Amino acid sequence: MAGEVKGVVVDIDGTLSDSTRRVSLDAIAALRKVNDSGVATMLASGNVLPIAYSLATYCGFEGPIIAENGGMVCHRQKIWVLADPDLPRRAFEHLRVNMAVERLFTDRWRETEVGIRQDTGLDDVRRILEGFEIDVQSTGWAIHIMERGMDKMVGVRKACEIIGLSTDEVAAIGDSENDERILTGCGWGIAVGNAPDGTKEVATYAATHESGDGVVEALEWLRLL
Repeated sequence: MAGEVKGVVVDIDGTLSDSTRRVSLDAIAALRKVNDSGVATMLASGNVLPIAYSLATYCGFEGPIIAENGGMVCHRQKIWVLADPDLPRRAFEHLRVNMAVERLFTDRWRETEVGIRQDTGLDDVRRILEGFEIDVQSTGWAIHIMERGMDKMVGVRKACEIIGLSTDEVAAIGDSENDERILTGCGWGIAVGNAPDGTKEVATYAATHESGDGVVEALEWLRLL
């Protein structure tokens, strides 16, 4: 694989960070080395663009940024909005009439979807919103109400188009069901050690180490370090 991988896309929560959202400094150092070697280094998150943009900027990652589960892509301060927020917002208005629900603190910056607290009943949310043309996904950190068909892979495809790569030249690293489409849609998919069994089963390689240590292991397996 040495020389074959032209880009790396990495999830943030649970992958680059641990269960307390502390980012692994070892993983950042490893990814910065990969970035500086000429391999496009990208972040893909369900979080809002300001957070993902800030992390990428201060870590020194120069590839495109995929935020809001593929709904937004940013590169060199140009933004592509890929998802329509209208239906998710209308679905949320219907939801809050029928159950007590709280949006995430970061939703004041969210543009293409609605994020609600993870401790909201996922099955209840899906039941109440049945009939709406939306997807309801749990990332383990939040519940996202999204335009149907939107996911991180949509954003990764756009990011690759922007920088002139094929998705077959990109390796994806993630930790949850929400990452499975990029793990299977990119040329290589690596699940870190804290990923559920189902996510590990669809990956090209399942790391034994968790979170940031798993990211470093993945980069070594890809022969990028």
